Amino acid sequence: MRPALRLEGLELDGGWKVIQQLHRSPTDTGGYFSVAYKAVDKNGKEAFLKALDFSKAFQSPDPARELQAMTEAYNFERDLLNKCKEQRLSKIITPVADGKVVVPGEIGPLGVVMYLIFELAEGNIRQLYKLSRNIDLAWCLRSLHNTAVALKQLHSHGIAHQDLKPSNVLVFKDEIIKETEFKVSDLGSASDKTSPFANDDLQMPGDMGYAPVELFYGYRITNEFYRRYGIDIYHLGSLIFFYFADISATQAIKVKLKGHLGSPLTGNNFINDLPYIRKAFFEAVNDLEQNIRTKAGNLTDEIITIVKELCEPDPGKRGHPRDRNSNPYSLERYISKLDLLTNKAEYMLKK
Repeated sequence: MRPALRLEGLELDGGWKVIQQLHRSPTDTGGYFSVAYKAVDKNGKEAFLKALDFSKAFQSPDPARELQAMTEAYNFERDLLNKCKEQRLSKIITPVADGKVVVPGEIGPLGVVMYLIFELAEGNIRQLYKLSRNIDLAWCLRSLHNTAVALKQLHSHGIAHQDLKPSNVLVFKDEIIKETEFKVSDLGSASDKTSPFANDDLQMPGDMGYAPVELFYGYRITNEFYRRYGIDIYHLGSLIFFYFADISATQAIKVKLKGHLGSPLTGNNFINDLPYIRKAFFEAVNDLEQNIRTKAGNLTDEIITIVKELCEPDPGKRGHPRDRNSNPYSLERYISKLDLLTNKAEYMLKK
């Protein structure tokens, strides 16, 4: 039996009650070591509960070592989330509660299930964008703006997310200001400058389908921590590919590279292959531009410039040109630009 699958109906500390297991949709990624539930507090307010499923460790060749790794990962993410909460990072989804519960009938430590409780979102941008026909340009740009703010908040406290993708950007309705708000979730692949962890040694800490191309080669322009911020801003730009091409920047590049099979790609020498990768990238951007123009009109050129700078395959040229010598992966200019573009898009809708 898997205790993490048996939480429905249980009472938790703090007046919480687990009411329903939430099943993953085919488009969801991650969550292999956790089970999702809907919970309610004593006032009936609904929340999202993430229960750790340590039983998965026994499917590995070395269960004891896997259990240790899973426990350390849970503690790292919980501590990192609490750090974000203490620093009041408003665009990062942080737990409203955490704890452990003993599942009735289970004997021993595996009967104890650890959990995190978060505010309940309407869904993530992947789910809502796929399901809704009412998503407009302003909605997309506002999500990009809020996500850029989230990354800036993380970076300003020495945290690199490293796994930003559509399923990790959550959507909330702000009932006070009557607007949609977007927050970044899932710090399971993050690195913290002040707390070394196993993620720091991974060549590719996040989802391979979204990873910047240099990571496939194990290439680094520097060993300094800030290079990890370059992964985050690449992921931010990749969200634009998702909105207008239903593909990640990485997937778009790979598609174009397949059309250049005659090119002398080494597959293991990034510097040698970079000119061909950049050529493939700009071909993908040209296709993307046609998709964007049908929706964004005269805002297209500015959006394309953002994509080119954020998703630049050469990590040494990634980011805003004016910041390259001082703070190469600064998000300040993009936050301002995306806010302005959102306001323009909202004005276009009202005309």
